[in-house]
Amino acid sequence: MRERPRPTTEPSRGGRGKRLRRLVSAILLLGVLAALVRPVRRATRALARRLDARVECFTEPGSSTYARVFAPVFGRLYRSVAEDVAGELAANGRRRQPIILDLGCGPGDLVVEISHRIREARIVGIDVSPSMLLWAGRHATTDGRIRFIVCDAADLPFDDASVDLIVSTLSMHHWAEPAEVFAEIARVLRPDGVALIYDLGLLASTTSEIASIAEGAGLEPTDIVRERAGCGLLWRFFVRYRLEGFE
Repeated sequence: MRERPRPTTEPSRGGRGKRLRRLVSAILLLGVLAALVRPVRRATRALARRLDARVECFTEPGSSTYARVFAPVFGRLYRSVAEDVAGELAANGRRRQPIILDLGCGPGDLVVEISHRIREARIVGIDVSPSMLLWAGRHATTDGRIRFIVCDAADLPFDDASVDLIVSTLSMHHWAEPAEVFAEIARVLRPDGVALIYDLGLLASTTSEIASIAEGAGLEPTDIVRERAGCGLLWRFFVRYRLEGFE
């Protein structure tokens, strides 16, 4: 007797993946438009945020689409950010085993890039999505040098002044309460530590918005600095927020 073909969900996943790619492509296209047509930047930014809200990549099957399709696209970004992280630690005087947190680590691509450059570092990837961390867990090490935990960035399970560097990419615009996250970042950073938060320019908070977020976190409005992420065409699409540890 011939066996009946088994049903598969691949077509629906493929269709979902195509829709997600179209939405992300639309957001990037809006970034180009905003850079070229400054008078419509506010409207373009609002539309980009609405599109981004529809990109549900953080639970299955969306997380697998993100890990397989979108994360590789951002490979150059992750490599550049990893270089920034290594440079910051070198400039501040690297500890023997610096502790680094990646907030909103997704499938762990940035954690891997950092681990290649700072082999003695202890790196913790944090994400609220268990399905994302199923992908990231492939990179965990048995000695605990690289590990991943499910938790909210607004409630970090680390002692005060215990972390050397915090990094985040493409995550901040998803934070429900950015002030609470920055308050936690300030709490766990060592006095000579630093946080580098990268986000898409169209989806990121403006200078006035970030000043309000800083005040909500119990910080001075100027403690969180909005700056250019770097030089070159790639960085035209991104901004970086910098927060240094307190004595």
